[in-house]
Amino acid sequence: MHLRPENILALKHANIPSEVLIHPETLPAGLSTKDLAEQGVHFAIVDMNRLLPGFGAGQVDLIIDHHEDEGVHESAERLIQVPTGSCASLVTKYFQAQWTAAISGPAGKAGSPVPPELASFLLSAMVIDTAGLKSGGKAVGTDYESASFLYPLSTFPAASPETTDDGDISITSASPVPQALSDFSNQLLEQKFDVSDLTTHDLLLRDYKEYILPTSSTSFPSLQVGLSTVPMALKKSLEKESEGWTSYMKAIDGYMQDKNLDIEGVLTTFKTDKKGKHKRELLILVRSGGSIKTSEEAKRVRDELVEGLEASGELLELEVWGEKKSSKLNKKALEGEEILDSGLGGRWGKIWLQGNDKATRKQVAPLVVSRSALSQNTTADP
Repeated sequence: MHLRPENILALKHANIPSEVLIHPETLPAGLSTKDLAEQGVHFAIVDMNRLLPGFGAGQVDLIIDHHEDEGVHESAERLIQVPTGSCASLVTKYFQAQWTAAISGPAGKAGSPVPPELASFLLSAMVIDTAGLKSGGKAVGTDYESASFLYPLSTFPAASPETTDDGDISITSASPVPQALSDFSNQLLEQKFDVSDLTTHDLLLRDYKEYILPTSSTSFPSLQVGLSTVPMALKKSLEKESEGWTSYMKAIDGYMQDKNLDIEGVLTTFKTDKKGKHKRELLILVRSGGSIKTSEEAKRVRDELVEGLEASGELLELEVWGEKKSSKLNKKALEGEEILDSGLGGRWGKIWLQGNDKATRKQVAPLVVSRSALSQNTTADP
């Protein structure tokens, strides 16, 4: 929980004790996540649409997500909508009819209304995900509709934003969010980006998702992929390390081994100190020692990933990293390029500056795990 201080603040504001949450580490002694399915547990997945390998072949009954559908768990009920800024908006949409009936129906006859604390918590998730529901950002119509529904039901004080003819609150891209929600949003976002004390391992883990990449290789029919969104420039991460690139890559190598990953992507998102301009970087690493047995195979997979990602064109607008010859960053770029293209320890990589700063993990993940984004002979055996 310490990796996401904004979540701790949101829970505290909603009067929800963090102790009620169940983590894999807090399961009863001797019970692992893979044991849950055997115990008869069914799953609802939120903010992703594939059950992680650590949960085994569990029964998935419901999926609510705003990422591209991977097409697994075919029997599950689905609410998948792309694009949507926050998955919390879709959770609201899923329950909205039931909650509306409870509000308008006879007491005790139409089900339970949404608790005010839950409405506040969902709103907190929405503003974290959409940078405060700001116009021109990640928020879309569903986000504004869900926020408009939840705000009057929440613990936030009555406000006077735009109202509809029947007096309901209307939060839209053209009108400011209520001041109380805006103020709390700023507090949450300040907490979210305060990551200076986190280690490289913590930064990789704090906003992380796993995917499966199918291949045409008989040696490794599928590869395990991890993508970590890190709210810090790579230059800053390298400055935090005792040995620069050497200790940074050692930390990532250890992380990949712990997670049994064949491919890891680091997606940085940050603002420049001087002008406050938003920027993104993309680092892709492929290692041998897991499903990929040899360094030569790892290099081949890396080369095909590079070809596919660079062919994405305007979707990512990948550019040379550390291009300015006079900058200290360029020296780091040259050192990094040498390490990433050396096959050191059976690991190969590539790093870019991402010109399209609007493209998030939701755009990068399908490119990495979809065959259409890679060369036609993707990881085929020689």
